[in-house]
Amino acid sequence: MLVQNVPQDISYLRHRLSKLALSIRRSRLEAGSLDKPFSTIDYEFYEGGRAYKRKKIILAAAGCTAATCTMCPIPNEAFYGLRLNFTPEDFIHQFYSSFEDEPIDSYQLISVYNSGNWFANREMPAAARKGIYQIIAQSQCEGIMVESLPQFITPQAIAEAKAHLGGKRLFVGIGLQSVDDIVRNLCINTTCTKEQFERASHLLWENGYTAKVYLMVKPPFLTEQEAVVETVHSIQYVSDLGYEDVSICPTRIAPYTIAAELASRGMFTTPSLWTIVDILNQINAVCNIRVACLDINGRDSDTDYPSTCPSCTRLLVDAMRTFNTERDISVFTALACSCREKHHVEMEAIDTRPLVDRVHAFLEHYHADLEAA
Repeated sequence: MLVQNVPQDISYLRHRLSKLALSIRRSRLEAGSLDKPFSTIDYEFYEGGRAYKRKKIILAAAGCTAATCTMCPIPNEAFYGLRLNFTPEDFIHQFYSSFEDEPIDSYQLISVYNSGNWFANREMPAAARKGIYQIIAQSQCEGIMVESLPQFITPQAIAEAKAHLGGKRLFVGIGLQSVDDIVRNLCINTTCTKEQFERASHLLWENGYTAKVYLMVKPPFLTEQEAVVETVHSIQYVSDLGYEDVSICPTRIAPYTIAAELASRGMFTTPSLWTIVDILNQINAVCNIRVACLDINGRDSDTDYPSTCPSCTRLLVDAMRTFNTERDISVFTALACSCREKHHVEMEAIDTRPLVDRVHAFLEHYHADLEAA
């Protein structure tokens, strides 16, 4: 775990980060139809030792109302800030339209994401949630998967699901991101607390539902070495708490985020894919780990995804996708590249400054650039 001296004015730094994060956010979409989802895709989802035929639906929505995270591009990939008037009927119609080509009964699991928090009434009206639950309940699919920050996962939200989802399964993805309080609160600047996460996890488990956890690999302000230590510690923590499946998310650098502002000043890079291999080699036996956010196929050309060199990036990504399904760490054994020596050198790099000093230095750098412009 990172050892940090925490000043009393950490809340002031968080306030400055939040103000900056919100000021640079931009919706990357033009206002269009509200009765069609942003996207739908069919693929397999692996959990609990089995594969599910899954449809993943990204609803057209206004996005997260807690949009202060330093690295998260998701609000920018929604209708964030466009003040569109969504109705419950819009969301239900979007859900229905996702099954024009193949009926809902042909799927085992439906993932429904609203670019934010499923249980936040400001983001997803209760009537829309209930309507979608009822469709799921009347179908032959096994359940629904959603995402939410833990503060919105309340006894009332669970009671609503129980009342309208029937006996179907409910999977809820929660972005803890890091067990380290300073990393989570300052480097990521999330509103999620560890206490909220533990409460929400147990609430879901006690009601027979499935909690899924997301951990961020190398949030802004961390070195490669710190990323490995911090992620391994976080995986151990959630495993001890009771999680058997963990998704680790290597940080990508997308426009209109603090991560992008850091990168443009040479103060941050995405994690090396070799860093992910290092993490898996250290902690794979603890629980089932899935590597997420590996989309490097060019659909989002202005986002910088984790990589290595041109010779081995695709090989490593393919190996990680194989690992996600087979859980076999040996898929990395035969992989070698000259760039791994460079990675070993990068792993030796040490930043002796406390994290609060790194954040302060960036903020001063950023505002000096504004004044000079």
